[in-house]
Amino acid sequence: MTEFDVVGFKTAVEKHWNYHGPCRHRLWSSGRIGDVMQFEAAPVFQEILGGDQDGLRVWTAFSMNASNWFSEPGIEVTEFGFRSYCVECTPTPFFGVRGKYKGHPFVLMIHMEPIPQSKTVEVIDTLGDEVRAIKERQP
Repeated sequence: MTEFDVVGFKTAVEKHWNYHGPCRHRLWSSGRIGDVMQFEAAPVFQEILGGDQDGLRVWTAFSMNASNWFSEPGIEVTEFGFRSYCVECTPTPFFGVRGKYKGHPFVLMIHMEPIPQSKTVEVIDTLGDEVRAIKERQP
């Protein structure tokens, strides 16, 4: 059996992930449990550089048309659902999907907010009018 196409899978997800402002990265984690690839994706924390909000830690909202992602070649969805924030069981609200990608089983959790303990990954440079990664923290 062929290996799971991790790059193709992430590319299909990111194609439909639409940030509502300046942001270039997503925080990804993955691993395998048995024959199932497990993925988590979340928006990243950013730090503002310059201006009256200098040093402020923020994140950029996003949206995704799930129907369009479900229609991507190779994606077969068998189950999906969502959970709200819960002090005891869910640190961030998320949308979960179980299915197959190119015949290989997967589980994907898309967090609706950054993971609370994650590091800042990008700088929104208001002086240089650019968004850039903090090099030592690129996901």
